[in-house]
Amino acid sequence: MSPTEILTTLFSEFPYALYGSILVGIACAFLGVHIVAKRVVFLGAVLTQVSVLGLTLTFLPFIAIPHTLGALGATLATVVIISRLLTGKKIPRDAVLGVVFVTSVTARLLILQKTARVEVAEIENLLRGDILFVTPEIFYLMLTGFVIAAVAHLLFYKEFTFVSFDPDTAAAQGYRAGTWEMVFYLIAGMVISLATHMVGDLFVFGFLVIPPVTALLLTRNVRAIVLIAVSIGVVAPVIGLYLAFLLDVPASPAIVGVASAGLAGAWLWSTAAPRRA
Repeated sequence: MSPTEILTTLFSEFPYALYGSILVGIACAFLGVHIVAKRVVFLGAVLTQVSVLGLTLTFLPFIAIPHTLGALGATLATVVIISRLLTGKKIPRDAVLGVVFVTSVTARLLILQKTARVEVAEIENLLRGDILFVTPEIFYLMLTGFVIAAVAHLLFYKEFTFVSFDPDTAAAQGYRAGTWEMVFYLIAGMVISLATHMVGDLFVFGFLVIPPVTALLLTRNVRAIVLIAVSIGVVAPVIGLYLAFLLDVPASPAIVGVASAGLAGAWLWSTAAPRRA
């Protein structure tokens, strides 16, 4: 296929794959900036696995609820629990996340043994991320979640930024860090759950980590970090989908691969040039 034919195919036959991957790229890159700043990068991997566990539960014959609702419910319930543990002092953050991660994966594997073969295949497709088969329903559901998250961050940008990047100063000025972290984790849980259902866990975790880290290699200005990360969230999915069609490779690995190439370039640039604010 020629470049023009590929682009025409994307826009005409797979518009929700294109727009959906961009939407998830933007949302995850933005949330990832805060997650990386909080030093809870593993949180992204944990919540994607919890989301998949919640979806897996809906395949059991005695749980008759929509897949999206199961994924969202499990994720938000877990967020409420781990947000308290993450702000506590008794158990290290990485230990909390590690326990939740391995428990979620274990439970998912056990539940899969009790589901029908065709349903297991459907769940495995979700794990790989069927970007090309994003439905209008899940796209608009993700869009709704994105709007909610965007409005919340616009209204409380100062609070979220303060708590993420300068928690000591925030506490000294009377900000209730625990409450704001709970709100942030709930928003992140909602977005990650919907995004995982739409494009799979590899894409979601990749964009929670790679764009923010790339931005941090290029600048230390908070606004610039957000702008660079979100820009990667827009550009990488477009290039990745194009390469997936051109090279006949899976979409999610291609998109994450493009973002990773950008990260490698940023690292090379940061080692060769003086760090700029």
